[in-house]
Amino acid sequence: MALDIMQRMRGLAASQGGYFYPWKSSLAPGNGEDAYAALVEACLQPDATVLEAGCGHGPDIPRFAPKVARYVAYDAVAEFIDIARRAAAERGLTNVELVVANSAPQHNGGRARLPADDGSVDLIVSRRGPTNFILDARRAVRPGGALIQLNPVDLTAPWFEALPTALPLPGAYRAAGGFETIAGRIAARLAEGGLALHSAWTFDVPEILAEPEDLYACLTWMTDDPPPLTAVRADLERLFREFAGPKGLELRHRRYLWKAVVG
Repeated sequence: MALDIMQRMRGLAASQGGYFYPWKSSLAPGNGEDAYAALVEACLQPDATVLEAGCGHGPDIPRFAPKVARYVAYDAVAEFIDIARRAAAERGLTNVELVVANSAPQHNGGRARLPADDGSVDLIVSRRGPTNFILDARRAVRPGGALIQLNPVDLTAPWFEALPTALPLPGAYRAAGGFETIAGRIAARLAEGGLALHSAWTFDVPEILAEPEDLYACLTWMTDDPPPLTAVRADLERLFREFAGPKGLELRHRRYLWKAVVG
């Protein structure tokens, strides 16, 4: 029986201590993760109120919160918020508020709802979080404020066709879609929320997995009943022999970054 997304997230909180990719890899410069952080930091102001949608266990809070007056972050998974709250307290971040909330329409009487008062936010940020926050952003964000989000895009690699049948395509990205799919989805969400795209960027850089164990972790992350590593190790080692370069096996690390401004 497949686990629902909330069960998966609680499982990650228990097994990993947060929401992050468990495999080791090296990421080329010019990637979307770094670009997202740089874009957010360029928009931070000392007197601003920032709302982070889908904050997970809060890895971005120590980087962004010290640069603003008030930083509110929410996630639907209480276990993630507990981890983030402890980390913020350990760092002495007194301007941080952590909230357990689900902004999806089905959890708010049919309408998306952010945990924020009308016109109380200057910037909404989201690194690989949900997109339902867009639908309530016009109400919560002050005129001239902005929304910034980084979205995952499907992985590609020439060795996908050579994967052993016991292993799926990378679970983290199976439902993501390509650049056109993601861009269309965001444009539709913005239109539904009475907003329009201000700017957008696409990123496609190498991500290098150095060991078969890292590939196994990538392929089996958030999948149901994966085969044990011992059962597929020989196939993964074969993939490395046939497709890996001097540094390891390459995936294409793809991201879509966008910004919208509330008029």
